[in-house]
Amino acid sequence: MMTADTLTSQQQAQEARRRAFVARMREISRRIFTYALMSFIGFLFLFPIIFMVVAAFKPNDRVIADLSSFAALLPNFETFTLDNVNDVFSRVSFDQYMFNSLFLTLVTVIVGLFVNSMAAYVLARMRWVGRAVILSLVVSLIIIPLEAIAVPLMMMVNNMGPFVNLVVLFILIVITLMGWNVIWNAVASMTENLSRTLPLPVHFALQVVLTILLTLPLTVLIYFMIGQIEKGGTWLNSYHVQILPFIAEPFSIFLFYQFFINIPKDFDEAAYVDGADNFRIYWQIIVPISRPVFATVAILKFLQFWSFYLWPLMVTREDTYRPLMVGMDFFQTQAPIRWGSIMAYAAMVTIPVLITFLLFQKWFVQSVSSSGVKG
Repeated sequence: MMTADTLTSQQQAQEARRRAFVARMREISRRIFTYALMSFIGFLFLFPIIFMVVAAFKPNDRVIADLSSFAALLPNFETFTLDNVNDVFSRVSFDQYMFNSLFLTLVTVIVGLFVNSMAAYVLARMRWVGRAVILSLVVSLIIIPLEAIAVPLMMMVNNMGPFVNLVVLFILIVITLMGWNVIWNAVASMTENLSRTLPLPVHFALQVVLTILLTLPLTVLIYFMIGQIEKGGTWLNSYHVQILPFIAEPFSIFLFYQFFINIPKDFDEAAYVDGADNFRIYWQIIVPISRPVFATVAILKFLQFWSFYLWPLMVTREDTYRPLMVGMDFFQTQAPIRWGSIMAYAAMVTIPVLITFLLFQKWFVQSVSSSGVKG
């Protein structure tokens, strides 16, 4: 009887080990299948980028010749060349296009963060007559594509009168002055520790220099707009025609609103008791705890405005104001079409976007996963 019981226990142990082995093999198989599927899907997404970068350093005749085989994804060091890159710089004003894209994107994103977040703060944290109507209008405007309003918008900016120009310039100057004030205080907070080690005049000079540098893009925009008004010209073929219509953007306002509405009202009430006004609450309380949504909007808007094509194509006539995406038209419209040069141009346009995303992907993932404020 004892032997039978002992054998039964051994059999049970063996069966348990067998089941554990089968379960472990199933888990390993599941992981292998999952990783293989994810790798395949990732390759499909990376395929155009790999082809673009590899083709940028191939002779123009090999770009099309290798397209029908796997060689399109493999670099050939025997035929490696920089002729395509050199051709880009010799045929178009790539440095001017790059400056224009950086300037237009940075100004639109930075000013848009300030304007859209303040608009969302007013909608989410304050109560006033007509708030629900304005919020509904903002949500409804999200579904309207640019293509539907591009022509009417171009006609409007082409017929801006002197009075409207002055009104827009005044609003822009007010926003700039508010931005200077905000950035001045922000720089003071960031350099507070330095003020204990540096002499007061040196710390003040450092604060002035940093504030000027951070507000320089918007100041330059005002300078260009004043020059345009003095010449009596239209908004077409300028920097501000590519920036001002897109500073206030419904989707950005809605993203900020969705985040701000979940912040507990206790913060506002405590600040009101301490004597803070609405702008101080926005800047010193709401903004610091809303960094994830600011990062999300900044990344999304950077990608959107960096790749802007239709509107700049419609409103610019000279290389002086055209961004990178419009500059690519030159290679597709001028014979002969050199696909190697097109790939080189596309690679130089795409790589900065990839670097930006890799640098800020942690913030982006955190902001997307954030659904509210824990407290």
